[in-house]
Amino acid sequence: MEVKPVVVVVTQKLTDTLNEEPIADNKVMTLQLKGVKKSLLKLQSFSNQNQQDDGNVSDISQISRGHLQLLYQVEDEIEKFTFQVAGQRKRFGFLMKQAFFFNNLNSCRRLKRKIMKIQTIISPSPQDATPSPSSHKTLSLKSLSDHDEEHDDDEDNFGNELPRKSSSAVWPIVEIQNTPSPKRALARSLSTIPHHQEHMQQRKKLTFSYSYKEDEMNIVGFNIQYPKHQLSSFCYQEEELGVFGLNDDIKSLVRRLTHQTEMFIPIVGEEGYGKTTLARAVYKNRKTKDHFEFQSWISVTQEYTADRIKSSVLKSMDKMKGKRYLIVVDGVGSYSVQDLKDAFPDEKNGSKVIFTSRSIPEKMEFNPHLMSNLNDEESWKMFVDKVGKEKKAIRITATLKRKILSICKGSPQNIVLMAGLLSNNKIRRWSAVIGDGKCPDDVLRICYSDLTSGLKLCLLYLTLFPKDYDIPLRRLLRLWLAEGFVRREHKDRFPEDLAQECFEKLVGRNIIQITKLRSDNSPRRCRLVSVFHGFLLPKAEDISLFYIQQRSENFANATGSFGVRRMVHHMSTTGAAQVQYMVEPSLLRSYVSFNFQPKDMSEKQVGIILGRIIRSDFALLRVLDLEGVGKTSLPDKLGHLRHLRYLGLRWTFLESLPESVGDLSYLETLDVKHTSVDTLPDSIWKLKRLRHLNLNNIRLSMPPKSSSSLVTLWGLVLDEKISVTQGLDKLDELRELGIKFSLDKSQSVLLDWIVKLVKLQSLRLTSVDGMGQPSDLVLKPLTRLSKLSHLNLYGRLQKLPALNEFPPTVKVLTLSLSKLEKDPMETLGQLPCLIVLRLLGESFTGTRMVCHRGGFKKLGVLKLWILENLEEWDVEEEAMEMLKEVEIRNCHKLSNIPCRILQKQKCLEELILTGMSDEFVAGIKKRKSKYTSLTIKQST
Repeated sequence: MEVKPVVVVVTQKLTDTLNEEPIADNKVMTLQLKGVKKSLLKLQSFSNQNQQDDGNVSDISQISRGHLQLLYQVEDEIEKFTFQVAGQRKRFGFLMKQAFFFNNLNSCRRLKRKIMKIQTIISPSPQDATPSPSSHKTLSLKSLSDHDEEHDDDEDNFGNELPRKSSSAVWPIVEIQNTPSPKRALARSLSTIPHHQEHMQQRKKLTFSYSYKEDEMNIVGFNIQYPKHQLSSFCYQEEELGVFGLNDDIKSLVRRLTHQTEMFIPIVGEEGYGKTTLARAVYKNRKTKDHFEFQSWISVTQEYTADRIKSSVLKSMDKMKGKRYLIVVDGVGSYSVQDLKDAFPDEKNGSKVIFTSRSIPEKMEFNPHLMSNLNDEESWKMFVDKVGKEKKAIRITATLKRKILSICKGSPQNIVLMAGLLSNNKIRRWSAVIGDGKCPDDVLRICYSDLTSGLKLCLLYLTLFPKDYDIPLRRLLRLWLAEGFVRREHKDRFPEDLAQECFEKLVGRNIIQITKLRSDNSPRRCRLVSVFHGFLLPKAEDISLFYIQQRSENFANATGSFGVRRMVHHMSTTGAAQVQYMVEPSLLRSYVSFNFQPKDMSEKQVGIILGRIIRSDFALLRVLDLEGVGKTSLPDKLGHLRHLRYLGLRWTFLESLPESVGDLSYLETLDVKHTSVDTLPDSIWKLKRLRHLNLNNIRLSMPPKSSSSLVTLWGLVLDEKISVTQGLDKLDELRELGIKFSLDKSQSVLLDWIVKLVKLQSLRLTSVDGMGQPSDLVLKPLTRLSKLSHLNLYGRLQKLPALNEFPPTVKVLTLSLSKLEKDPMETLGQLPCLIVLRLLGESFTGTRMVCHRGGFKKLGVLKLWILENLEEWDVEEEAMEMLKEVEIRNCHKLSNIPCRILQKQKCLEELILTGMSDEFVAGIKKRKSKYTSLTIKQST
């Protein structure tokens, strides 16, 4: 049982409590809390030793459950106390800073007594005694309750417990009953073990002691369409596939797709054998793309039936009708193969369906492409390449080599994971890291065991997302921070950077896949490697990290061993109401929903659960994440959720936020982007800890004492009624800023403030007039913004900034409706870091554009949209040498694309033409390189 990661989180929450202003000013309280913190750290060291103990595994598990039980009680007491502090701060304001007032609070005195009792339970050092295996057997959950039975009449005893299935719940601090309720069991703790004197020494010891490219993905059941996926550098690149034994498979499948008559082609093999990797390589193959007029990728998780697959297919019928299509269905269960076959219309024109599955019924008349594992030579070649030790491979002993190959068993997935693990260690430590691994399952165990406690918890948290679900990195990092999983002891560093480091470590070990990159090649979406999901989920459930509400038949076990602390809702179920009423609301820390059904079930469910939490004495919810949930609303008393750190409402139909949102004093993330919310209450500026504010083009007033902790401010609307000096200029920590403004007189003041935001990484400026039409955008030199990588400018520019006025680090530049008359390419071609250039919607009004010799050294993506006057485009020698993708849309007067782009030695990989004339397209088809993939789209 994973006790250590929970210790890390509880310790972090205690550290946060110590940093609370009223508590930090009280020396007695601070000293008491620091004592508990030391005791928590002792538990972590004991857990290390416990894992290596030779005692009975079941006995050790019982001991760990006892520790975890007490840990959750400690966590409850800490959070209930901070909840009261937040409430008292709201009522008494500045008086909270007065030590004499704080010392006399009843809640403070009660908490101190409780902490003293907790400290006596957990403070003995693990080094005081060494328990024998037999002593482990005397410890049971029943024995853990004896301590409180002795103090049953004490007003401040550790508390009466809710029904057992809601264990770790503690009576509110405000009042403890003198007489125990006959309906409630006494709280468990580790104070007294049967035969107390005999086992005192034992008590001292025991008590506290593969990424990919694809055009489009549709995850069945979620109905989310994703655009083209970029290739991650961390895993299984397409050009490597032939090296590691898939080159012949690719050729064979492409031949079957383009020449044979069979409609359905199954790719069959065990998990980790590369079925999905092969399907992706074939899906992206140039010959495949040229052959089919329509392509679509459908990723299926285990929970979805053939009916859901059919529903997804029906949505694409109009696009598929009459066209030669290729559909890939990834992850089909054998039970739904026949239904899947019936779902697709046969256009009698060579259309194909590829599906991946572990097996297919023998009676099905398919000719499957069978996947097999790699031989030893192929396996070792792949391992050495992925581990990055080609030059040092000679130092790897034959014994160690055989051991690695034996564990990996020729599975590409296992090889990638093993390489990710060992690449982080020196060769001389490899034997120690691998340990006694003897079978493929050991790869997962070894990779997981090698992680730190903090990384383990971050990784376990990923299993609350549905299997194979693409997670926005923005969302994941902010959730980790809100849950308290990332330590924040580095005051000179952004918490977001610390979370990013955790993410990068897991990616470096090939445990997390990057499934989509941003235009500057930074990660945008990710997912947990499929084989890890099933391995980690039981571990997460074992410590009650969360409860996934998915099937109605599971609701009887909803409360688990330690209560429902985080509820995850995957889809509408008939048992929803029963689960919610069984959940103890004062225990719930998070509510995350993935219910994307069009019904109003989600609104009712959210309303029920929030209502119960708000009506409880202690509302300890830290995360309310409803991103993508259709219809939802929030209660007027939302402010009672004083512990809330994360309020994610993106892609919902929410229409308004209650005024009480300003009472969420701990709130760090408020995301209402892509909602129907068109105004926010002014009370949000009371949120002094708010770091990420994502809006939906909302006009806000800015009071003089606006929060100075904001890192993200996106979607703000400004006009002359709001002065920058009223509070906006106090925001000097911003990293991401997106503002739409209608300013004539004060635009200069706005730009003066922006050029001082030296930490900015992303900036979008949209200048409009009173009618919402593009207006003048008067830029000032942005040279000081030395960390800015994304710059998006919308509005009329009198002139393009000079080269020395651009941010030196800009990687992605977007110009829209700039109305530039002079060719901008001479200046833009000299930007040293430019990777992506988008010239959109009349950004250039001239007739001729020239990319000069040696320019655009790093440019990989160029988009030219609606440049209606553009007739000629010339590219001189040694310009745009790194260009991989070009998209031209509705440039109707453009006569051609330069030969140096179409036929250059370093091949252009992808060319997309939208709304261009048939004559233009025909000319391009004749002149383009055979290695360039051409996509033709109609103007929409």
